[in-house]
Amino acid sequence: MRPDTKCPEVMCIGSAVMDITAEPISRDIPWQEKQRIRSIRMGVGGDAANQAVHLADLGIYAGLCGCIGEDENGRFLEERLQERGVMTQYLVRRRDLATGTALVLLDDAGERSAFSAGGAHYAVSRRDCETWENLPVRAISLASLFSMPELEKDGMKELLVNMGKRKIPVFADLASDKEGKGLKGIEAFLPFIDYFLPSLYDVKKLTGCGNAAEGAGTLQALGCRNVIIKCGAEGCYVRSGDTGLQVTALPVDPVDTTGAGDCMSALFIAGILEGWDVFESAAYAAKGASVSTLFMGACKEKITRERIREYLQAAAPGTP
Repeated sequence: MRPDTKCPEVMCIGSAVMDITAEPISRDIPWQEKQRIRSIRMGVGGDAANQAVHLADLGIYAGLCGCIGEDENGRFLEERLQERGVMTQYLVRRRDLATGTALVLLDDAGERSAFSAGGAHYAVSRRDCETWENLPVRAISLASLFSMPELEKDGMKELLVNMGKRKIPVFADLASDKEGKGLKGIEAFLPFIDYFLPSLYDVKKLTGCGNAAEGAGTLQALGCRNVIIKCGAEGCYVRSGDTGLQVTALPVDPVDTTGAGDCMSALFIAGILEGWDVFESAAYAAKGASVSTLFMGACKEKITRERIREYLQAAAPGTP
């Protein structure tokens, strides 16, 4: 799978933060001044960082282009990423900004509420891409559109044009639209995106469409070649060419849904790099993302091909 060279196969661009997760935090019981819960832990977070970790777990050389602070949290985050095999030499350490941090509260059903503080993870710029832009990467992933304001304002389109000239496929996902830019905030980039993987929630909010099929059609009309809309427990809706298909997830009782979308994106990218078609890649990714919800944390556990195969065989004996 891995080439002999140490060049990244996939460059994940965007958010890298430290997650602080507390669980269980009930949505129904009033909070008290002091109360005991099951666990509080720290770990890797952020769309791009999560994707890079999952890709590395699959045996793919994954680079991470983003910004962290020159602080204790930044050192913690970088060490955890290196332990999992992520190529962190493309991270930029900022003295003027703190490492981004997110507080993730999980309820008893594994559903999350996330609170984030501004920090270095918003600061990735065109200049930060120059160290790897001309390397022979096989793909790039814009893991955090709406979360890279400097790059999106100045340099994103130039970067994507360069990728297009070199025939390097572009994958993209969305962070939450915190500044309320709406569809116009990313519309200029859509014609350069080969595989767009937003959530159904974000698609409805962006397009005003009532369902995944309508939303995928709208995004495709704006230039996206392939649209894969993540629908949580319902799997995903895939639109490629004139064909649309709902792909099912693996039925599970989730423990923690944090980072499941990032896991799905990574698995989908891996499938495309294997030479699978869009529908095969989406089906595999949706089921693998279901497996990821059985473990705590955005990417604490390794979601490997072998682990996915075990769960698929348990759900449908005889699965190869």
